[in-house]
Amino acid sequence: MSVSWNCIAVFLAIVAAGFAYELAPFANEKPMVALVAAIFPLLGIALFHVPALQCLPPGPRVILVLLALRPLVDMSFAFQTVSPAFTLKASSELSLQEAFAAVFGLAMFAVSIAQHQRIRFTNAPNIFLMFLVGLTSISWVIGGLAEGTRGFARTVWGLLVALLLGTLFQTEKQIDVFLRAVFYSSALVLMTLALNLSSGLAGDRWEPVFRLGGQYGSPNALAGVALSFFLVGLYVVGRAPTASRLIWSFLLLLLLAAAIYETQSRTVGALMLLSVCIRLWASRQRLILFGVTAPLLAFLFLASSGTGWRLLSSFSLASNQGDTHVLTLQGRTLLWGIWLENYMRASVFHKAFGLGWGVMLRKFLSMGFPTSSVTESSFLWLFIGTGALGLLSFCAYLVWVLSKSWCTWRNSTSNFQREFALLIFLATVCFVVECFTTDVASSPNANVYIFSLMSIFVLRRVRETRSIEL
Repeated sequence: MSVSWNCIAVFLAIVAAGFAYELAPFANEKPMVALVAAIFPLLGIALFHVPALQCLPPGPRVILVLLALRPLVDMSFAFQTVSPAFTLKASSELSLQEAFAAVFGLAMFAVSIAQHQRIRFTNAPNIFLMFLVGLTSISWVIGGLAEGTRGFARTVWGLLVALLLGTLFQTEKQIDVFLRAVFYSSALVLMTLALNLSSGLAGDRWEPVFRLGGQYGSPNALAGVALSFFLVGLYVVGRAPTASRLIWSFLLLLLLAAAIYETQSRTVGALMLLSVCIRLWASRQRLILFGVTAPLLAFLFLASSGTGWRLLSSFSLASNQGDTHVLTLQGRTLLWGIWLENYMRASVFHKAFGLGWGVMLRKFLSMGFPTSSVTESSFLWLFIGTGALGLLSFCAYLVWVLSKSWCTWRNSTSNFQREFALLIFLATVCFVVECFTTDVASSPNANVYIFSLMSIFVLRRVRETRSIEL
């Protein structure tokens, strides 16, 4: 058996070598990036044999290694001449991120089968996801197979992660190792970001401020990825076993907070502050919350004109004025209105099952929006793409996770259960808020971490419920 898993490690190295080969043409422009890509296979093998990961069976360890090294793949965004927001409009050429997603999905499915884990598709809330997967497939067909392929693949991939990944990490030790490995892998995001500090949006005459986009080219994409790691970091910092680990984890958390600040994302910035306050309150560190954090936030809002942060300057208390762009959500309301108008004109069948991914893409291209993603809202993305049934299924899943994580956090007597449930609750709340203003549900570089967390929680909760019933 050990020989077969060693073969899997070698296969992982070969796949990583393929990614390095894809990045080789950019060696002259970014020699450091090419160097990192060249050592990708070595990093994969090294991580596979890290002592801290040996508590995991070989299969889940392979998946965790792939997930931990995923930020290196995103460095290829730095070489794209088109913003990542337009990936749905790209040609039929397979991107590095899409190739990695395909390999990761196949490996996850294969390991789930090899582990002989029973995937409980008929239990709530997984039944909602299964129904949504079916609706996503229907939308692919009715919207046109060729043009709708990317929309279908990006949407269904996250749903499959939410369905399958939770079967691979079951015990408290395994989950804890998973969370710490994911958080520490954010160092790769920051390392790649350091090579692309000049990439971003330079602002305009209404908002003359630079917004850091880094390797993603999109500030909102970078903010979404950094927030995912930041939320896991709150868990890791709160459960640091030694002072040295606490210091290093806290330093990494501060760097992620700085990255979010530099993206100038109002939504993610507010969620970051909210998650810190909830974490301090839940941890009963009320002195730090009310004696340090709250006064500091109040001071920042009062002195918002000098901070340069869009979150604060948009709601200046000193001048008693607000940014007019906030009212229209940077023009999102116009785009949403157009999509809702298209939906209202659709037939009863399409209102129930959606317009289809291909139709959505064609209509979006005809709108002529130069700097927008397709819907700028995950809920609207699923509502228009998969219809009212798809939106209801997605919302039912999120409501189940929110309610169960809240109950577990409030009622559990286990310290690990409380901490993990709090993390899931915070991650889901932030995910829901982000879904209102971004296409994060169809953005694999950000939603993979949130869907992974929810998947682990759901499968653990389902197993515990069934064991109590038996």
